[in-house]
Amino acid sequence: MAGVQTAVQLREQGWPGGITLVGAEPHRPYDRPPLSKAVLLGRAPGSAFDVDFGALEVDLRLGTAVTGLRTGDREADTAAGPVPYDGLVVATGAEPIPLPGAEGVPGVYLLRTLDDAERLRPVLAGRREVVVVGAGWIGAEFATAAREAGCRVTVVEAADQPLA
Repeated sequence: MAGVQTAVQLREQGWPGGITLVGAEPHRPYDRPPLSKAVLLGRAPGSAFDVDFGALEVDLRLGTAVTGLRTGDREADTAAGPVPYDGLVVATGAEPIPLPGAEGVPGVYLLRTLDDAERLRPVLAGRREVVVVGAGWIGAEFATAAREAGCRVTVVEAADQPLA
């Protein structure tokens, strides 16, 4: 979201230079909040931003992870080769915190990406009991979606209250 908004604002404010938007996911940039409800419940197929990157002359490189920066050379490294830059905006977003010992355990899921939401949709359709670890915005939205899907939900939160 931050990368897309930065590119749009640069163009709206008259930036004439090249803009390259690099993203590790294969999907067009999308808004994450709908993932935890609308996408999970099948009310929306996705949440891609309605942005015409061609008209904005933004070089969109999807499925390309930046693996490092060489600031002296002013280049971002990717598996597809270096991407030169004059100015750089790092808009990587947040990473979910995996629970120790949960990696690869059947029935344990993370929710951050469109692919994560797609994997969770059938889980909600078939489960009757769901435990949500974390009562931030994503956890609270997921818990609401799970209840709407007919699941029994328990929310576990380390903070004193939800949405702390």
